[in-house]
Amino acid sequence: MQQSDLPAGFLAASRILGGLAGLSGPLPTLWASVRGWGKHQRRGIFQTFNWTVLTAALCLQAATGFITSEVVWLAMLALPASLFGAWLGARAYRVLSDRNFRDVVLGLLFLSGLGLVWSNLGLR
Repeated sequence: MQQSDLPAGFLAASRILGGLAGLSGPLPTLWASVRGWGKHQRRGIFQTFNWTVLTAALCLQAATGFITSEVVWLAMLALPASLFGAWLGARAYRVLSDRNFRDVVLGLLFLSGLGLVWSNLGLR
């Protein structure tokens, strides 16, 4: 992806959302859907963008001392579920058509937004 493919405002807003709530991906996801890109191109954009943002966040957290032994322990505890989710996602990706992939991505984006609103409203 070239810088010109994604408007500067989307990049800046994605960085802000990433810093505030860990939601760096929704705006590039929406942009790729509006552009009508195929699933391989969208996946490449999502993975590259999120990998870059999350790696930068990890480096900054390590530099500021946020990563403690408790954080490492919790990350190791979450690792099996993360690997299983990645495996399941890779299998689902292979069988989805372009249209179904777009629908699944937008559906998950909607559910994550709904969950964020739900948690902020305190509805439990």
